[in-house]
Amino acid sequence: MTFGTPSSSLQDLTGPYPDNWIAGTDPTMAQAFGPLLVQLKNNGSAASGNGHAKAALAEGMAPGQRPFFAEPYEIIVDTREHVLAVVSGNVLIRSYPVGLGGDRTPEGTFAISEKVVNPNGKDDGEFGSRGMQLSDTNYAIHGTNEPDSIGKDESLGCIRMGKKDVEELFDLVPKGTKVEIGKGILPKLKNVPADRFALGDRQDQTNPHRTYHWLD
Repeated sequence: MTFGTPSSSLQDLTGPYPDNWIAGTDPTMAQAFGPLLVQLKNNGSAASGNGHAKAALAEGMAPGQRPFFAEPYEIIVDTREHVLAVVSGNVLIRSYPVGLGGDRTPEGTFAISEKVVNPNGKDDGEFGSRGMQLSDTNYAIHGTNEPDSIGKDESLGCIRMGKKDVEELFDLVPKGTKVEIGKGILPKLKNVPADRFALGDRQDQTNPHRTYHWLD
């Protein structure tokens, strides 16, 4: 599986690390994948708003069940507000408080190049239970064993998140997700529901063959 190449099956996207393009599956994803793949092959992106694409995706879905026609998820990190947001077009999906590194946190456009569960083999270390590397750099979005640093500039440049937040984000966004980091680029919004999103059918996404040296 490579960037820009449609997968022939949902299982191709949910392999064990490093083929964990998505963190797992749920029944809605499994049901929507076939029609979405057909539309991608026939007419390009089903997210273009094409009426035929919407009809194809909706076909066969349970009464009252809504397929997703949204634009791809993107991550926006507002370093002034210490907020990480997941957006789909102009729709806010989630927002979380984060810990940063002040001027040590780089600004610009990145992509999630690697996703790993329990970086360096443990869920209570300096990187917490989830890590998402940014464009093969030494910077990452990850958990932390210093929860009091959330909302502050105490990291060496990485983006720190609380445990529940980083685990939900890990399930929400696939590898390749665009990450934009800058000052004042997102309004201060809060949108974390009480019931967290989590995928049920999960694969092994640990990586015991590498020691991570992110900047924390």
